[in-house]
Amino acid sequence: METDVELYNEIKELIRTLRQLKETKSSLQDEAAALRFDIDALNSELKGMDIVIAATTSDVQSNEYRSKSFMDSIERLTSEREQLIDDINGLQFSIKGVTGDVNNCLTLKGHLEEELSDINKEKTIVMNKLKGMEDGISEISKKKAEKLPHLKTFDVVLKSIHNELKEIENRMDVSLKFIQHGQY
Repeated sequence: METDVELYNEIKELIRTLRQLKETKSSLQDEAAALRFDIDALNSELKGMDIVIAATTSDVQSNEYRSKSFMDSIERLTSEREQLIDDINGLQFSIKGVTGDVNNCLTLKGHLEEELSDINKEKTIVMNKLKGMEDGISEISKKKAEKLPHLKTFDVVLKSIHNELKEIENRMDVSLKFIQHGQY
């Protein structure tokens, strides 16, 4: 009987161990399911992180490209700015030269206008003198014709002087016209 009791105790012990094993199995299965759920969640998080890493990598590459593009633009603009500064300096130098030329031209124009005015005054004086001479010659010719009809030689000389004075007057008019047209 002892063997039966022992056997019974052993069976009882085995049943209890079996129950514990079932409970442990059930607990382990629950834990395994929870771990599988956690693994799936972690895998999903890893996939999300891979997507974030890919997007971040793409952004970094895009930013690097834009940064390089900006640096190239800055270098190009700096070079263009230096060229524009050189152009502006050249233009300012040219403007100073042109301003000096304009001032010189205005001064020259003023001098030429003064000279033209002086020439016109001198012309008026000469024309008045010529008019006086013509009047004098005409008067002499009249007196000569009245008083000295026999002196034809004086008449020829006076006509010659008269013609030369007319020629001088015409030359002065031509000279003045050349001066006036040369100024404008």
